[in-house]
Amino acid sequence: MPQRPTLDVPKFGKRDVIADEFEVVKKLGEGGCGSVYQCRWRPKPDTEVALKLLENPADHRRFTREAKVLRGVKSPHVVRFKGSGFHGAHPYIVLEFLDGGSVRDLLETRGKLAVDEACWVLIQAIRGLKAVGTVHRDLKPENLLIDKRGKQRINLMIGDVAAGAVIKVADFGLAKLADPKVTRLTNSGQIMGTPVYMSPEQCRNTKNVGTRGDVYALGVMLYEMVVGRPPFDASNVYDIMAKHCNDAPEYPARMDARLKAVLERCLAKSPGQRYGSLAALEKDLLKLAGLDDDVGGSTGRGLLWVVLAFAVIAGVAWLMRERWWHLVEPFIPG
Repeated sequence: MPQRPTLDVPKFGKRDVIADEFEVVKKLGEGGCGSVYQCRWRPKPDTEVALKLLENPADHRRFTREAKVLRGVKSPHVVRFKGSGFHGAHPYIVLEFLDGGSVRDLLETRGKLAVDEACWVLIQAIRGLKAVGTVHRDLKPENLLIDKRGKQRINLMIGDVAAGAVIKVADFGLAKLADPKVTRLTNSGQIMGTPVYMSPEQCRNTKNVGTRGDVYALGVMLYEMVVGRPPFDASNVYDIMAKHCNDAPEYPARMDARLKAVLERCLAKSPGQRYGSLAALEKDLLKLAGLDDDVGGSTGRGLLWVVLAFAVIAGVAWLMRERWWHLVEPFIPG
């Protein structure tokens, strides 16, 4: 029986060139569909990018789906799409390169985060997800990248994306689009997602995952960031999924009651008992982060300053009205 033809998988090392214009600095990692390389863009050698190269032809449609999701999205909390092309028969997409690593790297360095820091990480992620407007279906610390903003170390400045590190959501290869043709890409017999972060409904059938599935994954990450370990883990993926479906999380005895209430709502087994929207979860996370008035992020604060400035000017004008009238009165025709 003839073998099904396969494409040769290209392997690149330092200084190799992809598509005649991207010089490899190093390999950043690899996943089920391909590899990611840090590259210099040869027309502008000072510009570095992350190039994602498809190596498994069977994942071509999922690979192109990520480009479709990211193209045109402009949010400070979503990894920026810069272009696409082919190296031989292998398609690639070009993304902005972020030298801060991922939230996974941060957790491996620090073990866990303070509650306000963990909430601020997820607030930024939620703002990215809302800007894209899809169900991600593979949220995990590895897919939250960090922009250090030119600093030597990662500084999570609560409520300040101008001076502090910025969180950006990446890897939309499993994103669920509002297109019935796209949802048919998912085979209900396959595991689509990362089991440690999958909701009970995603463990049963990936096709049925909606926004509340992402809410569950965000809850798993919040638990992991503040406790130092995920709520459910096991030696194999099927035992992990069984725990998501059947077991209740164990909460530390001294956990803040407000934090526990948020986690319980995120990690409810029934989707109907979870937050109904990302915005509702964001609102409670803002309270936990001490940012109750930050309803619109930096844009909201900017608008507040404009209103305050206008009020001050109006007040000064009111107080000075008599003096100004005496100055201009002689010049007003009788």
